[in-house]
Amino acid sequence: MPKDGCIGAIVVSFHPRPEYLENFAKIRAQVDLLIVVDNGSSEQELAQLRLAGADPGFKLIENGDNLGIATALNRGIREAQKADCRWVALFDQDSAVTSGFIPTMIADFQAFRKERKILQIIPRYLDPETGKERIVSTFRDGGVFLTITSGSLFSMEAFEKCGLFQENLFIYCVDDDYSLRIRKNGYFIGVSKNAILIHQSGHPTSRKLFGMTLTTKNYRPEVRYYYARNKVWILRSYGRTFPRLIVPTLREFVTIPLKIALMEDASWQKIRLFIRGLADGIAGRMGRLSQVA
Repeated sequence: MPKDGCIGAIVVSFHPRPEYLENFAKIRAQVDLLIVVDNGSSEQELAQLRLAGADPGFKLIENGDNLGIATALNRGIREAQKADCRWVALFDQDSAVTSGFIPTMIADFQAFRKERKILQIIPRYLDPETGKERIVSTFRDGGVFLTITSGSLFSMEAFEKCGLFQENLFIYCVDDDYSLRIRKNGYFIGVSKNAILIHQSGHPTSRKLFGMTLTTKNYRPEVRYYYARNKVWILRSYGRTFPRLIVPTLREFVTIPLKIALMEDASWQKIRLFIRGLADGIAGRMGRLSQVA
């Protein structure tokens, strides 16, 4: 396996299903240290994770509450740093690695490193239901512009040069922020041609209206809040540096409430929280949503 130091992986768990343990086992087989950071699962759900903790290469961190994806990732990264890991891969609990995933990612990272100032690499994403490959956004240097957390591999140098994840975002846009931070600092984000991650992004619903096919993500109401608020934060933080963000984001601020109204259940609650998120983003109110009502 091509490496120059300990390889760590971090999975954030949140009410994990029993079948997700198989995903964890596949990751553990390819790394030196698997760190599972749990965001407030039940005692019954934690019991299965605690059993896995008998493996010295498995570390469970119990947050006791949902502290958000960024805080959970940061706790995992600090643990990986204490273990002297020089590589760290991040995963969603429902993502499944394929054979040779980690060594392929590192080999491809090392190949890019010969010509690029690279800090992060992502795999190819394959949807388990549709069999379709996810399209990634590209940058002018041929690398990736915006990434998702799951499947990303970083050299530990990334967190030394660009800092940890932005905790006041709580959830959503945590990955967007880090991608843009890497890019703003002049570093490259690569994509592996050979490593494949089995990953499903939400449970979208499509419907034909007025001769057009519309797709909506069916996010929970509180997620709609964080999405809107944090997208405003992203524009305020990076819009001048990366103006290509502005038009698509402003368009979403109009189209998303329309799609919710036409295609989703609990639409009024979701729209209300979406609008509240926009208002809080403009006002600069960040952190955890204290009450969803």
